[in-house]
This record gives sequence, structure tokens and C-alpha cells, in this order.
Amino acid sequence: MATRTQHARRNIITSVINKLVIMLSSFIMRTVLIKYLGEVYLGLDSLFVSILEILSLTELGIGSAMVYSMYKPLAENDTAAVCALLKLYRTVYRWIAVIMIVLGLIITPFLPLIVKKDLPSDVNLYALFFINLSNTVLSYMLFAYRSSLFTADQQYSVNNNIYSGFKIGSTVVQVIAIIVFRNYYFYCIVLPLTTILKNLATYLISVKMYPQYKCEGSVPKAEIDAIKKRCAGMFLHKLSFVFRNSLDSIVLSAFLGLTILAKYNSYYYIINAISGIMILVSNSVTASVGNSIVVESQAKNYKDYNKLQLLYMALTSWLTVCLVACTQPFMKLWLGEKMMFGDGIMFVFCIYFFSTHFVRVCHLYRQAAGLWWQDRYRPIVETVSNLVLNIIFVKIFGVSGVMFSTIFCMVCIEGTWGTRILFKHYFTEEKQSIYMLKLLWSWFLTAVAGAIVYFICKKVPLEGIPALIVNGIIGSVVSVVVFAAGSSFLPEFKDAFFFALHIVGMDKIAKKLKKPSDS
Repeated sequence: MATRTQHARRNIITSVINKLVIMLSSFIMRTVLIKYLGEVYLGLDSLFVSILEILSLTELGIGSAMVYSMYKPLAENDTAAVCALLKLYRTVYRWIAVIMIVLGLIITPFLPLIVKKDLPSDVNLYALFFINLSNTVLSYMLFAYRSSLFTADQQYSVNNNIYSGFKIGSTVVQVIAIIVFRNYYFYCIVLPLTTILKNLATYLISVKMYPQYKCEGSVPKAEIDAIKKRCAGMFLHKLSFVFRNSLDSIVLSAFLGLTILAKYNSYYYIINAISGIMILVSNSVTASVGNSIVVESQAKNYKDYNKLQLLYMALTSWLTVCLVACTQPFMKLWLGEKMMFGDGIMFVFCIYFFSTHFVRVCHLYRQAAGLWWQDRYRPIVETVSNLVLNIIFVKIFGVSGVMFSTIFCMVCIEGTWGTRILFKHYFTEEKQSIYMLKLLWSWFLTAVAGAIVYFICKKVPLEGIPALIVNGIIGSVVSVVVFAAGSSFLPEFKDAFFFALHIVGMDKIAKKLKKPSDS
């Protein structure tokens, strides 16, 4: 039987491959949209995505809560319990689809208030919205609930493979639709058709892998009450996350127009693509962490927590520094100077990226430990703060303002209050202050490496692909050296180093480097 580490390794590899497919597909679609239809269509596309993400709040965090509920019965081979949970999950998702239709109809009259500028004359805003809404509704109405089996059973790689295959297929069809027909409607219609086929594939594969699990039976009232409580807490977390990522686009569209939104989202695409890889990497180990929390001691989990935190911060620091080095050369090569911001806004994007990830491992452990209800008030404060600051800052700072609001909320609210929840309710024997000092030290190391790389890269007399390659090498070398040297004194450094070798399959090298006393 595969170990948690083996599951995590397989899930991480497929997650990275899946995200690379998404990144390449998005890159191709953005390039084609701008070249054949114009940047305002790209802005419109980004706006619809943001609006529908907010509508998806009706999901209430059911997916995460149900996956958490399945950890124990799957580990104990309790087939009846899993079947009952699946039936409940299916029923709830169908009601969610109905609610989303109703909410979509309610907000339809207000669409012109959001798209005040730059709306293309040849499109019907309402028709396009309903096409995109149908895509989201169908994702809940069909067999999405079956994907929870893969996630809870540490088989997240199956979800990744299904998504990657259909993403490639839909991208090819959409590109053909735009190039041949120059029609944005054809591009949009591909989305709900792909969702139908993808969900059918998920159902068929899940039935083949888990024929014993069917939608039957009933969940005990005590378990339903526990799920409701977790969902209530999880909804508030999802509210915070969605507003953090979607409100920016809506505010920019309403205040600055679709053209500025397209320019902003071209930069955001870069950091979001990289963020997606990192989040998928962390999601790939969530089930393993959840399993460990159930079967291992708190002391063992805290040791693993520190190890994962250091590795994730090293990855975050490396990518942030590489963004400093490569973002501007990439934007110039990809879309040209007309779609570029100055270095100041580029720095804000890099800080934005780092701030959204520096407590990601803490979030992962809170989720795996089921602490949504205990953490229910923080997301409310964060959401309200982000909304108010977004509107205020966009008027003062323009494009940078929407990022300043998120940076403030992530550092001052999530970074302190969020970690407090984990240490108060799970790692009760450990000191939060030590953890916070380590986070501050990671910020410092990243800032030092980023400053060094920026000034070095400014001296590089290259452009285009050569500049990207050289700057990427400079950013990688400097960030790794600075972070490794600055973190080598930490007690978890050795464990993190050998775990990294193990997770990438370099076990023989790890054994050679280890001393006999370490084995």
C-alpha cells in the first residue's frame, strides 16, 4: 500500500503538470484573444470569471467540509458512511445549482453598473453572462460530488489528469473558434460543453475505481450538525478568499475600465499561474496532513509542520525573487511595452504574491484540522476590510490600491490572527511567537535577495528570451543561496532538506548525505 509520502509525491507531480497545462492554455488563450479580438475582450473575460467566483460562494465550503468528513470513514473502510455522505453531498450540490440560477437572475439587471467603460459594441452583455453562468451551474448540477472520493482518498492525481485532458481539448476548440470565426460567443459556448463532458468522465472513472460507493443511506444527525458547523466556518473562509481574488477585477472594471483591467490581469495572470502551482502543491498534501492529524501525535505533526513551512517559504521566496527578475522582460516579450506597468507596480505585484503565500501552510493545517468554525470571525473582518480598503485605495493609488488592500489584510489579519487560531486550538503546547519570528525572517531574506537581484538584472544588457534565461538564473542562484544560508541555523533545516530530496525521488542521494546517526 502506498505511503502518505508516496501519495503526496504523485499528487504533487500531477498537480504541477496540470497547472502547467492550465498556464500554457491560459497563455495561449490570452494571446489569441488580444491578437484577434482585442484587450477589452480579455478584460470582459476576466470580469465574468470574477463575478461567477463570487456567485460560487453559494457552495458554502461544502466540498472541503465533505472531504474532511470522509477522511475517517475511508481510513476505516466504512463503506456505509461514505455512501451516505456521497448522497448528502449530491443533494446539497443540486440545491446549490438552483440557488446560483436564482442569484444570477437577481444580479443580471446590475451588470451595466459593473461594466461602465469599454464594452464592445458587438456583444450582448446579458447573453454572455448567461452562457458563463450556465457553465458554473452545470459544474454543480452534474457529478462534481464524485470527485471528493479522489481527494479524500489521497488520489488527487486522478482529478488532475481529468482536468488536464479536458483543458487541452477545450483550449484547442476555443482557439479554432476565435481564429476561424472571430466570434467571442463561440469561444464562450465551449465552456459549458466541456464542463458536461468533464463531469461525465469524472463520474465514470470514480465508479470504476470505487464501485462500492453509491449514493445511498443517511447521515446521522450528529454528523450533519458537525458538517453544518464546519460549512458555516468554511463559508466565511471562502468568502474571504473569493473577495480577495475577485473583488479586485470588479472594482477595477467599475472605476478604471476594461482596458486597464486587461492590463492588470495580464500581470495578475503571471502571479496567479505560479500561485496556482503552489496552491495545488499544498492541496496535494492536504489529505496526507489530514490523515496524519487523525493518526499521529501533536508533537509529530508540529515537527512536520515546521518542516513543510520552511520548504514552502523557500519555494515562495525563490519564486518571488524570480518574479522580480523576469516579470518585466516577459511582459515586454509577450505583449509589448503598451501593456506594461512601471517597475513600481511590478514590485507591488511581487509583494502581493509573497503576502498571499507566506502563511499558506498554516492555512493548510487549519483546514486539515477542521478549525473553520473556531476561525469564523477572522474572515469576516478580513472581507469587510478588503472591500472598504479596495474602494478607498483604488481612488488614491489606482491599480496598486487593489493590491495594497490585499497585502494589508494578508499581513495584518491573516498573518497574525489566522496563525493564532492554529496555535490556540491545535498546537496548544507550542509558542506562536517563535513561528511569527520565523515568518518575519523569511520576509527579510526574500527582500534582501530581491533587492540584490533587481540591481544585478538592471545591469544585464539583454532583451527577450536571453534576458529571461539570464535573469532567471541570477534570481534562482541568489534566492537559493540567500535563503539557504539565512535558514541553515533553524532546527528544522536538516529535516526539510532531506524531505525535499525524498519528495522528488532522490532517496539514494539523501542516504549518502545522511550520517549513520541520522538514519
